[in-house]
Amino acid sequence: MQGSWNYRTLVAGGLTNAMLPLLRRIYAGDPVRLAAAVSRHLEPFNAHPYLCAMAVTALARLEATGVSPERIMRFRTALRAPLGAVGDELVWAGWRPFCALLAIVLFTLEGSPWVATLFFLLLYNVGHVYLRGWAFRRGWSAGFDVGKALQEAPWNGATHWLTVLNASLVGAAVVLVAWSTPATTLLRWEVVLALVAAAAVGYARPGLGERVAATLLIAAPVVLLFLGG
Repeated sequence: MQGSWNYRTLVAGGLTNAMLPLLRRIYAGDPVRLAAAVSRHLEPFNAHPYLCAMAVTALARLEATGVSPERIMRFRTALRAPLGAVGDELVWAGWRPFCALLAIVLFTLEGSPWVATLFFLLLYNVGHVYLRGWAFRRGWSAGFDVGKALQEAPWNGATHWLTVLNASLVGAAVVLVAWSTPATTLLRWEVVLALVAAAAVGYARPGLGERVAATLLIAAPVVLLFLGG
């Protein structure tokens, strides 16, 4: 999905490539209909790359059951918004910051960048591979009922708790970074002004404030290494 992303068709190339083994089986012995199916799924498509797996199998099921190309394309267009919005909220705004903040806390406690990095990669990819697998299986069983499947997803309540946990982890990370920093460094006016500015941005624009806070926290260990060295 992400390896073939481009500005013209977005993730359509990856979507079609993932569908191709299913389409070849569905239209075995009928190269004309296979070519038509491949052509229509190469039309521009965009959604969250992990939940695109749901589009792959849901659309393939419609192809397999003989749904008309017109209905398939209308359904394909309707998939873009929910698969994009749900994935962005769950993964980009929830799961990825959660894993990154946990890794930062671990780094401040344990001190090894390798341990923190491996922890992040393991935790994040366990969640993301699970999501892809769930989406792939559920898309085939849901077909036209993708919206209902998303509403009944086992991780639906997770986005609220991830927001709460992420806010708590930001606070914990700030305290731990401050605790592990020499007092002479903490008293520098540059650090104080940066923290005040970040707090002001976070208050005025919460969405941007989260990104600013995450960037500062990720950069903090590197900066402190240079200052301490």
